[in-house]
Amino acid sequence: MKQVFISNNGRVVKDVPLPTLGDKEILVSIYTSVISTGTETGGDKKLSVVKEKKEVIDKVVKMISENGLTFTIQKIKSKLTTSEQNILLNPIGYSNAGVIISKGRFVTNFNVGDRVACCGAGVASHAEYVTIPVNMAAKLEDNVSFTSGAFTTIGSIAMQGIRRSEVKFGETVVILGLGLLGLLAVQIAKSWGLVVIGVDLNEERNKLAKKLGADFCINANNPNIIQEIKQYTNGIGADSVIIYAATKSSVPVNQAFDFCRRKGRVVVVGDVGMELDRSKMYEKELDFVISTSYGPGRYDENYEVYGNDYPIGYVRWTENRNMLEFIRLLSVGKVNVEPLISGEYNVIDAIKAFDSLIQSQKNIANVIKYSHELDIDHSSGKFAINSGKIIDKEKIKVGIIGAGGFIKAKHLSNMLKLKDKYEIIAICNHTPGSSVKEGENYNVKYVSTDYNELLNDKDIDLIVIGTRHNIHAEIVVKAINAKKNVLVEKPLALTLEEINEVKKAINNNSEVNVFVGFNRRYSPFIQSIKKELSIKNKPIVINYRINAGYIDSNSWVQSPKVGGGRLIGEGCHFIDLISYLSGGELEVVNIINIPVSNNVTSEDNFVINMKYSNGNIGVLTYTSVGGDKMPKERLEVFCDKSSYVIDDFKILKAFDNNYHETKLKEIDKGHYKLIEEIYKKLTGKPSLIESFDLDLKSSEQAIRFVNIINGHLDEKN
Repeated sequence: MKQVFISNNGRVVKDVPLPTLGDKEILVSIYTSVISTGTETGGDKKLSVVKEKKEVIDKVVKMISENGLTFTIQKIKSKLTTSEQNILLNPIGYSNAGVIISKGRFVTNFNVGDRVACCGAGVASHAEYVTIPVNMAAKLEDNVSFTSGAFTTIGSIAMQGIRRSEVKFGETVVILGLGLLGLLAVQIAKSWGLVVIGVDLNEERNKLAKKLGADFCINANNPNIIQEIKQYTNGIGADSVIIYAATKSSVPVNQAFDFCRRKGRVVVVGDVGMELDRSKMYEKELDFVISTSYGPGRYDENYEVYGNDYPIGYVRWTENRNMLEFIRLLSVGKVNVEPLISGEYNVIDAIKAFDSLIQSQKNIANVIKYSHELDIDHSSGKFAINSGKIIDKEKIKVGIIGAGGFIKAKHLSNMLKLKDKYEIIAICNHTPGSSVKEGENYNVKYVSTDYNELLNDKDIDLIVIGTRHNIHAEIVVKAINAKKNVLVEKPLALTLEEINEVKKAINNNSEVNVFVGFNRRYSPFIQSIKKELSIKNKPIVINYRINAGYIDSNSWVQSPKVGGGRLIGEGCHFIDLISYLSGGELEVVNIINIPVSNNVTSEDNFVINMKYSNGNIGVLTYTSVGGDKMPKERLEVFCDKSSYVIDDFKILKAFDNNYHETKLKEIDKGHYKLIEEIYKKLTGKPSLIESFDLDLKSSEQAIRFVNIINGHLDEKN
């Protein structure tokens, strides 16, 4: 399918695979999408900002100290915002309309064949096909065309601004800024029985607003504008001013204060300067508020991604209900978008559509239309990148599911260093754009948005999994049953039920090798200590301190359902390393954690004491409340009158008969060695990798430890 992106070289139209349908999503064949001035045509500025943005030095230094220079160089772009990270091929568009051609198994409020309007940046993109979460789509009335319906998202933004003004029937509202949003707001406000005054610098926009129903329009440069507004409002001023303008200047905001009556309200929808004249606000005791996008639910992952609606008794107007109201206004003829359309373009000419809006201030909005290929396979997310790629049968052939920053910086880069041993065949990412971008970067045979394509590929020997944690176990089980070897990044699973499913799959497919990314075992320092411990008298005492750093409780990593929390998501790494060095079976465990409070928002500060069947003991101290300047990891091992200290896997200090200190040029946590040992294991050569048992035990123990913290009685007993 064709989709529009913003890239290093500006906007491009590319062929990409179809998106994959989720359980609470609909697959929509798009007929029209809308490009608006302002929000989308500002992308050129965004690109220049991204190119000019520099890293804060102390953050770079910290990253180098924790991960090494090579990793930092490869990872440097991850210090940008999420949207900036993907700027190399970032999907654009947020308002479109089309027909549902497939739906997820948990979708109950839509049918295949329904005509819908869709919303959401990065979701309702300029593309022939999109997958949309259920709360981000609304059914179109039969008499509303796809072209009109494609304006629904933009109309909802305009509508939410009016709702935030809290004006009532018969009151006066000033619409400041008569671009696309402002002209839609004029019509919505009139349909709700408000008196509407339009204000803009562009006289043509003022005239159009008057035609669309504004009671009165004034040029923003009119020296008598305040007096005219007072005259039109019987000397009291407007009940509310809603700012839809987009400018760095603070003039519109402070001008709005002058337009308002005493105890009126100013609402900011557009991106404007915010150097506020406090005295103007104070004298009239004005309310000043921001309107966020389409309405309640926007940017709430629980609402938008997981489809959990807000009860109507508590939240009357959500983003979805605003969409439905705008569609109703289109249906009854209260809003007319035809005068706002400057041009219509086929998707292959989308760049021209953008250029026409940028080059002429007269243009308000352009519509992109899509002519779909009749023979497209809606069930397949597979897309060829280099179909003629010759596959070397002597190499381990790899399929990557979830080629995120870590996988690329560690596993992919190391496999490329071992190019005589590994060959990357395919990459699967969730979104079409990121799949194609990474596929082209690594010159793979094909990409997909559906990981089953890789599992069913007879040419792939090893599946590497780097998705979000909640689907690790699901993919592992499917890969094992498909007779694929697996390298899964930590954690292996989030629940004991998932662990049991993995065990069952392994028991039924004993010839399959599964590896969890417990790379620290294979670092040169750990291997050196392991060798020393093998010839010394026991017991062993281990103290492992992790200064993990703070992660906000709203992050997906902290979500029990998605990331599993930090003990499962990352703590399993350190539990595994203590168990690897200790040997024996874990017999006794004691866990102390800082409870959630005002100062500590997540359960990621804990101390775990572990005793093993061979008498060895280990202590893991993990904290998120430590200082940023402190190195992340310190491992101390004591045994038979000897001590070993590893500082951040860059310095090893050995205290035995003499003092020895070894320094590496770069941090080495064993990532390269892990990939090297996996090759040996898969090709039948002697390898440091033994059985999958320790991977399973470490993964299972982390889950049990979380259960203990959460007070699950079955774990305590």
